[in-house]
Amino acid sequence: MTAKKTTQPFSQLDIAPTIALILGLQLPNPDGRPIDFAVDWECKNVALIIIDSLGYDLLMWLLPTLENMRALSIEGQLLRAEAVSTHTTPAIASILSGLLPEHHGIFDKAGAKESSILSLPEIAAASGQSCAVIMEQNGADVYQGLIEVVCGIPDSIPPQDFDREACRMTCQALSKRPRLLVTYFIGIDKSVHLGLGLEGIREAALLIDRCIGKILSIADDETMFIICGDHPIHAGPLKRIKEPYCVAIIIAKGRTQKN
Repeated sequence: MTAKKTTQPFSQLDIAPTIALILGLQLPNPDGRPIDFAVDWECKNVALIIIDSLGYDLLMWLLPTLENMRALSIEGQLLRAEAVSTHTTPAIASILSGLLPEHHGIFDKAGAKESSILSLPEIAAASGQSCAVIMEQNGADVYQGLIEVVCGIPDSIPPQDFDREACRMTCQALSKRPRLLVTYFIGIDKSVHLGLGLEGIREAALLIDRCIGKILSIADDETMFIICGDHPIHAGPLKRIKEPYCVAIIIAKGRTQKN
């Protein structure tokens, strides 16, 4: 499998239909469409890694220094995908449902808890598939009692500690070989809002990249990895100030970075 960048238009809305097709799930009336080449790889499981503020432009700037994400983008596919929102909650809801924000109606954390819209982990669990969700505490609370493994991390802790804990919990969950795993890293976004500048962004990205390396080291070749941003950076020196607003999506099979 050889990596190529593709110019075909993609969207965050395509992630959920792609995962649903891989897992054999019925996704109710998605606004996106499956990414055909990913389905052709015949993976059994999916690990979805959401990185807060991983815009496409930002990843292009960072990629030469990111060993694991660079390897995955070479062995798999690196996509430039349209972002559906500049805010985290509606963007993640779209990633996990395949619906536009105006269709899922989830714009804040309270709305996520009250919504009747079913997301991928809930649909997968209802069909008898094992699922794991690792994210900040409020987001994780939505899945309590609905899926097999739910790990919430308080976002009050330092972002580097949050990401290390997300890595540890993800590795632990992945060792059980769930059909669907969803995990979330916050360091890049937090470094921007803390005003840490370009070096702060780079350091946060390097930590996340090392975490991805650890996660990959315990994955098998039946697992498809989808690494995506929720929105482009919306503050600081790398802020995108005009359309198109795009995020990065990397799609690759497990073990693609190994010899």
